[in-house]
Amino acid sequence: MMSLGACTATDCVMFLQKMKVEIVAFKVDITGVKAETPPQYFKGFDIMLNITAKNISEKKVQRAISLSVDKYCGIYHSLRKDVKLDIKYQINSVE
Repeated sequence: MMSLGACTATDCVMFLQKMKVEIVAFKVDITGVKAETPPQYFKGFDIMLNITAKNISEKKVQRAISLSVDKYCGIYHSLRKDVKLDIKYQINSVE
């Protein structure tokens, strides 16, 4: 679970920096839901990205998340195909 959060966060930070976003703070909260019976695999994850930055927009954040999940996050693509992933974000813009 921590690897998924770290992978997603690293990707998003890297993509946002390439989009000329000046990140002041970036925090990731992740929770997971496991199956109740063995094998107790993860059924889903909720990720919350809290981003404080300059020159940031929802469009940029959505694009960074999309690139991470759809193409670059190897951890996510290593999980079961039926794992549900819900990523939300909060933007704190700094001028």
